[in-house]
Amino acid sequence: MSGPRFIRKSEQAPLAAGPRSRVAAYDLGSNSFHLLVVEADGQGGLLLLEQAQEMVRLGAESLRDGIIPEDSFARGLEALRKLRSLADQHKPESTVAVATSTIREARNGAEFVSAVKREVGLAVEVLDPFKEATLIYWGAREALDLDKRKVALFDVGGGSIKALVGDAKECLFATSMPMGVLRLRDECRFAGKMSRAEILTAETRVRALVQPAIRQMQKVGFDFVTFTSGTALALARLAKGSAGKVAPVAGKAGEGLGRHLALSLDDLKMLEQRLADASEEERAVIPGLSALRADTLLPGTVVLRTLLELTGYPGALVCESALKEGLVVNYFAHRDAGLAADLPEEISPPRA
Repeated sequence: MSGPRFIRKSEQAPLAAGPRSRVAAYDLGSNSFHLLVVEADGQGGLLLLEQAQEMVRLGAESLRDGIIPEDSFARGLEALRKLRSLADQHKPESTVAVATSTIREARNGAEFVSAVKREVGLAVEVLDPFKEATLIYWGAREALDLDKRKVALFDVGGGSIKALVGDAKECLFATSMPMGVLRLRDECRFAGKMSRAEILTAETRVRALVQPAIRQMQKVGFDFVTFTSGTALALARLAKGSAGKVAPVAGKAGEGLGRHLALSLDDLKMLEQRLADASEEERAVIPGLSALRADTLLPGTVVLRTLLELTGYPGALVCESALKEGLVVNYFAHRDAGLAADLPEEISPPRA
Protein backbone atom coordinates (compact mmCIF):
# COMPACT_ATOMS: atom_id res chain seq x y z
CA MET A 1 0.00 0.00 0.00
CA SER A 2 1.51 3.29 -1.07
CA GLY A 3 -0.79 5.79 0.62
CA PRO A 4 0.24 8.19 3.39
CA ARG A 5 0.53 7.22 7.03
CA PHE A 6 -1.17 9.33 9.69
CA ILE A 7 1.13 10.12 12.60
CA ARG A 8 0.43 11.98 15.80
CA LYS A 9 2.45 15.03 16.82
CA SER A 10 4.06 13.11 19.70
CA GLU A 11 5.23 10.39 17.28
CA GLN A 12 6.69 12.56 14.55
CA ALA A 13 10.12 12.19 13.02
CA PRO A 14 12.10 15.36 12.23
CA LEU A 15 10.20 17.32 9.61
CA ALA A 16 11.65 17.85 6.17
CA ALA A 17 12.80 21.36 5.37
CA GLY A 18 10.68 23.66 3.24
CA PRO A 19 7.00 24.62 3.04
CA ARG A 20 4.43 21.95 3.90
CA SER A 21 0.74 21.84 3.01
CA ARG A 22 -1.72 22.07 5.91
CA VAL A 23 -5.49 21.43 5.86
CA ALA A 24 -8.39 21.56 8.32
CA ALA A 25 -11.07 18.92 7.69
CA TYR A 26 -14.57 19.03 9.19
CA ASP A 27 -17.01 16.11 9.27
CA LEU A 28 -20.60 17.15 10.15
CA GLY A 29 -22.25 13.89 11.19
CA SER A 30 -25.64 13.01 12.65
CA ASN A 31 -24.31 12.48 16.17
CA SER A 32 -21.14 14.55 16.31
CA PHE A 33 -19.03 17.06 14.43
CA HIS A 34 -15.31 16.29 14.00
CA LEU A 35 -12.20 18.29 13.18
CA LEU A 36 -8.77 17.21 11.99
CA VAL A 37 -5.92 19.59 11.24
CA VAL A 38 -3.19 17.78 9.32
CA GLU A 39 0.12 18.75 7.75
CA ALA A 40 2.22 16.91 5.18
CA ASP A 41 5.53 16.12 6.87
CA GLY A 42 7.51 16.24 3.63
CA GLN A 43 8.45 12.56 3.94
CA GLY A 44 5.29 10.83 2.74
CA GLY A 45 3.43 11.07 6.03
CA LEU A 46 0.60 13.16 7.44
CA LEU A 47 1.20 14.86 10.77
CA LEU A 48 -1.84 15.30 13.01
CA LEU A 49 -1.78 18.77 14.55
CA GLU A 50 -5.28 18.93 16.03
CA GLN A 51 -8.16 16.51 16.61
CA ALA A 52 -11.44 17.53 18.25
CA GLN A 53 -15.06 16.47 18.49
CA GLU A 54 -18.31 18.15 19.52
CA MET A 55 -21.34 16.00 20.37
CA VAL A 56 -24.07 17.92 18.56
CA ARG A 57 -26.82 15.33 18.04
CA LEU A 58 -28.09 17.17 15.00
CA GLY A 59 -30.05 14.10 13.93
CA ALA A 60 -31.59 13.32 17.32
CA GLU A 61 -34.95 14.68 16.14
CA SER A 62 -34.44 15.60 12.49
CA LEU A 63 -34.03 12.00 11.29
CA ARG A 64 -37.50 11.33 12.68
CA ASP A 65 -39.25 14.62 11.93
CA GLY A 66 -37.42 15.66 8.76
CA ILE A 67 -36.31 19.05 10.06
CA ILE A 68 -33.43 20.27 12.23
CA PRO A 69 -35.04 21.89 15.31
CA GLU A 70 -34.11 25.43 16.26
CA ASP A 71 -32.12 24.43 19.36
CA SER A 72 -30.16 21.76 17.46
CA PHE A 73 -29.56 24.25 14.63
CA ALA A 74 -28.06 26.74 17.08
CA ARG A 75 -26.06 24.02 18.87
CA GLY A 76 -24.55 22.92 15.56
CA LEU A 77 -23.44 26.44 14.68
CA GLU A 78 -21.91 26.97 18.12
CA ALA A 79 -20.03 23.66 17.87
CA LEU A 80 -18.57 24.68 14.52
CA ARG A 81 -17.49 28.05 15.92
CA LYS A 82 -15.55 26.18 18.64
CA LEU A 83 -13.96 23.82 16.14
CA ARG A 84 -13.13 26.67 13.76
CA SER A 85 -11.42 28.54 16.61
CA LEU A 86 -9.22 25.50 17.30
CA ALA A 87 -8.40 25.04 13.63
CA ASP A 88 -7.50 28.69 13.10
CA GLN A 89 -4.77 28.46 15.73
CA HIS A 90 -2.85 26.27 13.25
CA LYS A 91 -3.35 28.62 10.29
CA PRO A 92 -4.36 25.97 7.72
CA GLU A 93 -3.87 26.98 4.11
CA SER A 94 -7.07 25.18 3.09
CA THR A 95 -10.31 23.95 4.64
CA VAL A 96 -12.62 21.12 3.61
CA ALA A 97 -15.97 20.43 5.25
CA VAL A 98 -18.62 17.82 4.49
CA ALA A 99 -22.05 16.87 5.80
CA THR A 100 -23.76 13.48 5.81
CA SER A 101 -27.25 11.98 6.16
CA THR A 102 -28.89 14.33 8.68
CA ILE A 103 -28.13 17.50 6.72
CA ARG A 104 -28.60 15.69 3.41
CA GLU A 105 -32.15 14.63 4.33
CA ALA A 106 -33.44 17.49 6.49
CA ARG A 107 -35.86 19.89 4.80
CA ASN A 108 -33.85 22.77 6.26
CA GLY A 109 -30.46 21.15 5.61
CA ALA A 110 -29.63 23.66 2.87
CA GLU A 111 -30.56 26.45 5.27
CA PHE A 112 -28.11 25.05 7.83
CA VAL A 113 -25.35 24.85 5.22
CA SER A 114 -26.02 28.49 4.28
CA ALA A 115 -25.91 29.55 7.94
CA VAL A 116 -22.57 27.76 8.40
CA LYS A 117 -21.15 29.66 5.43
CA ARG A 118 -22.53 32.98 6.64
CA GLU A 119 -21.82 32.73 10.37
CA VAL A 120 -18.81 30.41 10.62
CA GLY A 121 -17.14 30.97 7.26
CA LEU A 122 -17.10 27.30 6.24
CA ALA A 123 -18.24 26.08 2.82
CA VAL A 124 -19.85 22.67 3.43
CA GLU A 125 -20.26 20.00 0.75
CA VAL A 126 -23.26 17.74 1.32
CA LEU A 127 -21.99 14.30 0.33
CA ASP A 128 -23.98 11.81 -1.66
CA PRO A 129 -23.92 8.29 -0.11
CA PHE A 130 -21.46 6.84 -2.65
CA LYS A 131 -18.89 9.59 -2.22
CA GLU A 132 -19.28 9.32 1.56
CA ALA A 133 -18.62 5.57 1.46
CA THR A 134 -15.60 6.02 -0.82
CA LEU A 135 -14.05 8.64 1.46
CA ILE A 136 -14.58 6.33 4.45
CA TYR A 137 -12.72 3.60 2.54
CA TRP A 138 -9.81 5.95 1.77
CA GLY A 139 -9.54 6.95 5.42
CA ALA A 140 -9.73 3.41 6.79
CA ARG A 141 -7.40 2.04 4.12
CA GLU A 142 -4.51 4.08 5.47
CA ALA A 143 -5.00 2.62 8.95
CA LEU A 144 -5.56 -1.06 8.08
CA ASP A 145 -2.97 -3.66 7.14
CA LEU A 146 -4.64 -4.88 3.96
CA ASP A 147 -1.66 -6.18 1.96
CA LYS A 148 -3.36 -8.85 -0.19
CA ARG A 149 -6.50 -9.04 1.97
CA LYS A 150 -9.97 -7.60 1.51
CA VAL A 151 -11.94 -5.95 4.30
CA ALA A 152 -15.68 -5.75 4.87
CA LEU A 153 -16.15 -2.35 6.50
CA PHE A 154 -19.30 -1.07 8.20
CA ASP A 155 -19.55 2.56 9.23
CA VAL A 156 -22.52 2.80 11.62
CA GLY A 157 -23.57 6.42 12.01
CA GLY A 158 -26.60 8.08 13.49
CA GLY A 159 -28.61 8.11 10.29
CA SER A 160 -27.11 5.45 8.03
CA ILE A 161 -24.90 2.39 7.68
CA LYS A 162 -22.25 2.48 4.99
CA ALA A 163 -21.19 -1.02 3.95
CA LEU A 164 -18.23 -1.60 1.66
CA VAL A 165 -15.60 -4.07 0.58
CA GLY A 166 -12.13 -2.88 -0.32
CA ASP A 167 -8.58 -4.07 -0.81
CA ALA A 168 -5.28 -2.21 -0.72
CA LYS A 169 -5.92 -0.69 -4.16
CA GLU A 170 -9.62 0.12 -4.50
CA CYS A 171 -13.12 0.08 -3.10
CA LEU A 172 -14.78 -2.94 -4.72
CA PHE A 173 -18.33 -2.55 -3.42
CA ALA A 174 -20.19 0.13 -1.50
CA THR A 175 -23.72 0.91 -0.45
CA SER A 176 -25.54 3.07 2.08
CA MET A 177 -28.58 2.01 4.08
CA PRO A 178 -30.93 4.28 6.08
CA MET A 179 -30.47 2.53 9.42
CA GLY A 180 -28.23 4.27 11.94
CA VAL A 181 -28.34 4.18 15.72
CA LEU A 182 -30.57 7.26 16.00
CA ARG A 183 -33.03 5.88 13.43
CA LEU A 184 -33.21 2.51 15.20
CA ARG A 185 -33.72 4.26 18.54
CA ASP A 186 -36.67 6.15 17.07
CA GLU A 187 -38.20 3.19 15.24
CA CYS A 188 -38.08 0.74 18.16
CA ARG A 189 -38.65 1.08 21.88
CA PHE A 190 -35.31 1.72 23.61
CA ALA A 191 -36.57 3.43 26.76
CA GLY A 192 -35.61 1.86 30.08
CA LYS A 193 -34.89 -1.82 30.52
CA MET A 194 -35.62 -3.96 27.48
CA SER A 195 -36.97 -7.49 27.20
CA ARG A 196 -35.55 -10.13 24.89
CA ALA A 197 -38.67 -9.80 22.71
CA GLU A 198 -38.09 -6.05 22.31
CA ILE A 199 -34.45 -6.62 21.38
CA LEU A 200 -35.53 -9.24 18.84
CA THR A 201 -37.95 -6.77 17.24
CA ALA A 202 -35.13 -4.28 16.74
CA GLU A 203 -32.78 -6.97 15.46
CA THR A 204 -35.37 -8.15 12.93
CA ARG A 205 -35.69 -4.63 11.56
CA VAL A 206 -31.92 -4.30 11.15
CA ARG A 207 -31.54 -7.78 9.67
CA ALA A 208 -34.21 -7.19 7.02
CA LEU A 209 -32.46 -4.04 5.83
CA VAL A 210 -28.81 -5.11 5.86
CA GLN A 211 -28.98 -8.78 4.84
CA PRO A 212 -29.24 -8.16 1.06
CA ALA A 213 -26.15 -5.92 1.15
CA ILE A 214 -24.15 -8.45 3.16
CA ARG A 215 -25.03 -11.18 0.67
CA GLN A 216 -23.60 -9.01 -2.11
CA MET A 217 -20.49 -8.35 -0.03
CA GLN A 218 -20.01 -12.09 0.47
CA LYS A 219 -20.12 -12.58 -3.31
CA VAL A 220 -17.25 -10.09 -3.64
CA GLY A 221 -15.48 -11.85 -0.78
CA PHE A 222 -13.60 -10.50 2.24
CA ASP A 223 -11.05 -11.72 4.76
CA PHE A 224 -11.96 -9.76 7.90
CA VAL A 225 -14.49 -7.29 9.27
CA THR A 226 -13.95 -3.74 10.51
CA PHE A 227 -16.32 -1.26 12.17
CA THR A 228 -15.80 2.49 12.15
CA SER A 229 -17.70 5.39 13.82
CA GLY A 230 -17.89 6.90 17.29
CA THR A 231 -20.57 4.45 18.38
CA ALA A 232 -18.44 1.43 17.48
CA LEU A 233 -15.40 2.89 19.23
CA ALA A 234 -17.43 3.75 22.35
CA LEU A 235 -18.85 0.21 22.53
CA ALA A 236 -15.43 -1.38 22.04
CA ARG A 237 -13.95 0.75 24.81
CA LEU A 238 -16.87 -0.16 27.05
CA ALA A 239 -16.60 -3.88 26.30
CA LYS A 240 -12.84 -3.94 26.94
CA GLY A 241 -12.97 -1.73 30.02
CA SER A 242 -13.65 -2.43 33.68
CA ALA A 243 -16.56 -1.52 35.93
CA GLY A 244 -14.91 1.81 36.71
CA LYS A 245 -13.54 3.00 33.37
CA VAL A 246 -13.55 2.39 29.65
CA ALA A 247 -10.52 1.05 27.81
CA PRO A 248 -8.23 3.44 25.90
CA VAL A 249 -7.81 3.06 22.16
CA ALA A 250 -5.03 0.50 21.69
CA GLY A 251 -1.93 0.85 19.59
CA LYS A 252 1.83 0.92 19.60
CA ALA A 253 3.97 4.03 19.21
CA GLY A 254 4.20 4.95 15.56
CA GLU A 255 0.85 3.44 14.58
CA GLY A 256 -0.76 6.90 14.57
CA LEU A 257 -4.38 6.82 13.48
CA GLY A 258 -4.05 3.13 12.74
CA ARG A 259 -4.72 2.44 16.41
CA HIS A 260 -7.74 0.29 17.07
CA LEU A 261 -9.57 -2.07 19.41
CA ALA A 262 -10.98 -5.53 18.72
CA LEU A 263 -14.63 -6.35 19.36
CA SER A 264 -15.83 -9.95 19.42
CA LEU A 265 -19.33 -11.30 18.94
CA ASP A 266 -19.20 -12.58 22.52
CA ASP A 267 -18.27 -9.05 23.68
CA LEU A 268 -21.31 -7.65 21.89
CA LYS A 269 -23.69 -10.26 23.28
CA MET A 270 -22.55 -9.66 26.85
CA LEU A 271 -22.61 -5.90 26.40
CA GLU A 272 -26.08 -6.03 24.87
CA GLN A 273 -27.43 -7.96 27.84
CA ARG A 274 -25.73 -5.60 30.28
CA LEU A 275 -27.22 -2.53 28.59
CA ALA A 276 -30.67 -4.11 28.16
CA ASP A 277 -30.81 -4.83 31.90
CA ALA A 278 -29.80 -1.26 32.80
CA SER A 279 -32.10 1.71 33.27
CA GLU A 280 -31.71 4.86 31.20
CA GLU A 281 -30.20 6.56 34.25
CA GLU A 282 -27.64 3.77 34.67
CA ARG A 283 -26.62 3.96 31.01
CA ALA A 284 -26.20 7.73 31.30
CA VAL A 285 -23.57 7.50 34.05
CA ILE A 286 -21.27 4.86 32.54
CA PRO A 287 -17.76 6.08 33.45
CA GLY A 288 -15.69 7.45 30.61
CA LEU A 289 -18.48 7.81 28.06
CA SER A 290 -20.51 10.87 27.15
CA ALA A 291 -24.02 10.89 28.60
CA LEU A 292 -25.11 12.11 25.17
CA ARG A 293 -24.42 8.61 23.81
CA ALA A 294 -26.49 6.87 26.50
CA ASP A 295 -29.61 6.46 24.38
CA THR A 296 -27.71 5.07 21.38
CA LEU A 297 -25.41 2.55 23.08
CA LEU A 298 -27.98 -0.25 23.11
CA PRO A 299 -29.26 0.39 19.57
CA GLY A 300 -25.63 0.47 18.47
CA THR A 301 -24.95 -2.88 20.13
CA VAL A 302 -27.92 -4.46 18.38
CA VAL A 303 -26.77 -3.11 15.00
CA LEU A 304 -23.14 -4.23 15.39
CA ARG A 305 -24.07 -7.67 16.73
CA THR A 306 -26.52 -8.26 13.88
CA LEU A 307 -23.98 -7.17 11.26
CA LEU A 308 -21.30 -9.44 12.71
CA GLU A 309 -23.65 -12.43 12.94
CA LEU A 310 -24.69 -12.00 9.32
CA THR A 311 -21.08 -11.86 8.11
CA GLY A 312 -20.33 -15.14 9.89
CA TYR A 313 -17.19 -13.74 11.54
CA PRO A 314 -16.51 -14.08 15.29
CA GLY A 315 -15.09 -10.59 15.72
CA ALA A 316 -14.15 -7.30 14.14
CA LEU A 317 -11.57 -4.55 14.37
CA VAL A 318 -12.83 -1.12 15.38
CA CYS A 319 -10.85 1.41 13.36
CA GLU A 320 -10.33 5.00 14.45
CA SER A 321 -9.82 6.25 10.92
CA ALA A 322 -12.78 6.87 8.58
CA LEU A 323 -14.52 9.80 6.86
CA LYS A 324 -12.54 12.72 8.27
CA GLU A 325 -9.25 10.96 7.50
CA GLY A 326 -10.55 10.17 4.02
CA LEU A 327 -11.18 13.88 3.50
CA VAL A 328 -7.54 14.57 4.28
CA VAL A 329 -6.30 11.81 1.96
CA ASN A 330 -8.54 13.16 -0.80
CA TYR A 331 -7.19 16.67 -0.26
CA PHE A 332 -3.56 15.64 -0.55
CA ALA A 333 -4.26 13.23 -3.42
CA HIS A 334 -5.10 16.21 -5.61
CA ARG A 335 -2.16 18.37 -4.58
CA ASP A 336 1.55 18.06 -5.22
CA ALA A 337 2.43 16.78 -1.76
CA GLY A 338 3.99 13.47 -2.78
CA LEU A 339 1.15 11.56 -1.14
CA ALA A 340 -1.50 9.04 -2.15
CA ALA A 341 -0.30 8.88 -5.73
CA ASP A 342 -2.29 5.69 -6.36
CA LEU A 343 -5.67 7.33 -5.75
CA PRO A 344 -7.87 8.26 -8.75
CA GLU A 345 -8.29 11.84 -9.82
CA GLU A 346 -12.05 11.78 -9.30
CA ILE A 347 -14.37 9.81 -7.06
CA SER A 348 -16.73 7.52 -8.93
CA PRO A 349 -19.25 5.06 -7.48
CA PRO A 350 -17.73 1.66 -6.64
CA ARG A 351 -19.25 -1.42 -8.17
CA ALA A 352 -22.52 -2.29 -6.40
